[in-house]
Formats: sequence, C-alpha cells, structure tokens
Amino acid sequence: KPSKHQINHTLRRLVKQLLSFWEGVFYVQTAQYSFGRRVFIALMPAVCDTEGATQLAGFASHTHTWFCRRCLLPLNEIHNLEPETWVMRDCGKHREIALEWKDASEARREAIYTEHGIRHSELLELPYWDPILFTIIDDVHFAYLGLLKTHLEKIWFIDSERNVGWEDTTAQPASSSIDEFRVSESVSNPGSTPRHVIGKDLLAEIWADMGRTILPTWIQAPPPKWGTIAAGKLSADEYKVICSISLVVTLIRVWGYENAEGVESRRFKMLQNYVDLVHAIHVLFLRETSQKSRAYYKSHMLRYLRTVLDLYPDITLKSNHHLAIHIITDLENLGPGHARSTPVFERVNHALQMINSNQHLG
Repeated sequence: KPSKHQINHTLRRLVKQLLSFWEGVFYVQTAQYSFGRRVFIALMPAVCDTEGATQLAGFASHTHTWFCRRCLLPLNEIHNLEPETWVMRDCGKHREIALEWKDASEARREAIYTEHGIRHSELLELPYWDPILFTIIDDVHFAYLGLLKTHLEKIWFIDSERNVGWEDTTAQPASSSIDEFRVSESVSNPGSTPRHVIGKDLLAEIWADMGRTILPTWIQAPPPKWGTIAAGKLSADEYKVICSISLVVTLIRVWGYENAEGVESRRFKMLQNYVDLVHAIHVLFLRETSQKSRAYYKSHMLRYLRTVLDLYPDITLKSNHHLAIHIITDLENLGPGHARSTPVFERVNHALQMINSNQHLG
C-alpha cells in the first residue's frame, strides 16, 4: 500500500487515460456501431472509506487540525453543532494550495500540509474534478462501523463479566478540555474507571430476546453470544442487525418504562438518545430521499449529538459525528446511497485478494 502522496504514482496512469476520454476517444468499430462511436468517460464520486478518501484526494487525516474535507471547522471546535456557522471549503482555493504544495520542496510541503491540511492529488489534473463534492462519505463505514459501533463500544461500553448497576452508567466530566484534545481511536477519555452500560445481566436479556425474534430470511442473524471474547469481531452487517433490531427490542422493554410519575430516569433518557441515532440511520439508508426525509434525518442526528454531550460529558466527538451532518450534501447531490455503497466493492476486493499470485505482480 502506498503511503501518503505516493499513491499519485499509481493514479497518474489512470488520470492520463481519463483526460483522453474527457475529450472523447473515437472507436472505429464497436459491437453495436459498425461505423464507429466516440466515447466519453468521466470520474465523478470517489467511493472509499475515510482513510482511503483522504489519501486519494489529498486531504489531511481525521487527527489533523483541519480534519474535515467539507468545511474548515478546526478540530478543537468539533463540539460546534451549529452547521450554519461552519465555513465551507472552496474548490478553487483548494486547487491553489494543492498546486503550491506540488511545486514546493519537501520542507515547504510539510509546512503547507501542517498549515492547511492539503496535499496535491493527481486527480486534480482532471479539470472537472471537485475534491470537496466528489470525495463522498462512505455510508457503511461511516454509519455501521462508525456511529453505531462507537455508541455501542465507546460511549456505552460492554462488560460481559459482571452485572451493571445504575451508578455504572453515570458519566464523569472529561479530565481535559477540548482545546487539549486530539482525536484518537477512542471516542472518550474515561480515566481509570470507564462507564459500562451493557453488562452481563442486560446481555442475557438481549440474547434471550434474540432467540425469540424471527428475522426475515434476507437478514443474517448475528452471533448468539455477541459481546463476549469468544464471539469474535462483528461485521458491519452484524452491527446493523444488533443495533437497529436486537438492542431496540430489548432496551425499549427494559428501559422504556423507567419514567414513573413523569420523572424520566437516566436510562430512559439514554434510550431516547439512542433511538434518535437509530431513526437517523434508518432514514439515511432508505432507497429514496426527499427534502422532508433529509430534514428529518438532520433534526434527529443533531438532537442525538447534542444529547450525547449532555448525557456523557466525558465524551469527545469523533470526525464521524461531524460528517454525520455533511452527509446530507451527498444525499442532495447524488441521491440515496445504495448505488454507491461499498459492500459490493469490498466483495470484489476480497475476490481479487483470494487469487493465488505467488506474491508476484502481473
């Protein structure tokens, strides 16, 4: 795998061919047109996970000050959940900085990257390519392996060895301010006593409900004892089923009535917050989109994120939480995400990886 801008060596050949097809390439004869046909090809959205997208398009990683490839919100303001205050990136300015980086010395390149979070990408040689709009947000990695997995394992935590009491769900304030924070693999900074929400007792309830739940034939059931070391790692589809079906069924039954005499318990508020996330992701993956559905998604996602900060003051949001608002732009420009969803490409990648090449290229 090429590191950082070394991917440009691979992209250069592709871009050279795409430039020819942008002007049009005439085929003397084709299967359908015996007198020839002029063919035009253009590369539009780049479909890959966040790590691949930032490298491909020349953006900085999610730990950089300028972590977002859509706007110029600095990392130390990631808790700003007022989208109207975010300054959007400009394609012309991006190209100008990327060209300066391309023509600079190695030392100057590092300075430009540190200051702006931008490198040159060979894709910018395509006159029509917009790195801001065309570097789309991969909904599967972003939603299932991002938001849902983060909420389950980093905001709530799972402890399959002991029962969890009410006091275990109570958050403690973060020990450091947001100004001191740099995003890491962990979403929180819980100190020596992390909060645990899903314990042995609640897992047993979830597993029992899973055994009683009849799933449609096109939905693959997750491991019956998920949450334990023996069950192993979960796939994106398994997170989807667990978080959108199994947890919803059990948590509504167990936590949904803890609001006696009109006083909402902490767990009931946690349930409302989690259901907002499930609602938003459900709308995100619909096979159709509209202004009304996008507004519904935005309201639920913003309420989810704001309530997360209220319920769990030790939590620092991740870049995925920020991108959860920007993904609305992809729905507006490109429509529903199923046509550009990554699982089909992942299956092709897996098939290619299974080919015996004896470790030799070509």
